[in-house]
Amino acid sequence: SVRQSGPLSAEAHANFGAAYEGPPGCVHGGWVAAAFDEVLGFVQSLAGSPGFTGTLIVRYRKPTPLHTDLRFDVHVTGTERRKTFAEGKLYAGDVMTAEAEAIFVSADRERFLALIKQREQLVQKRTE
Repeated sequence: SVRQSGPLSAEAHANFGAAYEGPPGCVHGGWVAAAFDEVLGFVQSLAGSPGFTGTLIVRYRKPTPLHTDLRFDVHVTGTERRKTFAEGKLYAGDVMTAEAEAIFVSADRERFLALIKQREQLVQKRTE
């Protein structure tokens, strides 16, 4: 679950089961990166210009344990023209297991609306 915790910050909670295992007893780094992308994507939208992930850098500090309540603390660090900068940390209890920083590029409104229309057309074709 993810929720806004301040004007430009958010907190998320997760607990990864066996399906997400990489090293024995630990969350695969790809799932950690995907979770950061999702949570950082949420928080960057709070800055008012939602966009696409341009860059995502994850630093793995310690193994992230499976079957453990985890907490992501993320926040926007700045904006510059079409870019929104965000960073966050992942904790297992008091232990930081990973940290990430991302740059999101705001979408051109017309391009974004075209993507929504394209998605709706694909969904409609699948249901016919």
